[in-house]
Amino acid sequence: MIDFESHERHCEILALVKMMQYAGQIASGLDTPQAVFLIKEAQDALLSVLKTERAALSNAHLGGLVSDTHGHC
Repeated sequence: MIDFESHERHCEILALVKMMQYAGQIASGLDTPQAVFLIKEAQDALLSVLKTERAALSNAHLGGLVSDTHGHC
């Protein structure tokens, strides 16, 4: 049985991670290293939450989900 509320939460976290990846690229292009660092830290924190809540996901699988782009994110 699928827990739709949990699934939706994980999809939202993943969407935030992807948005932050895009924001990090913009911050890098604007040559703002402190912003890039902070965005990366926030992104890592969100991935940590996702990994904790979905322990069955390997790091490679998470990386694949994050790198699968749709639109700008």
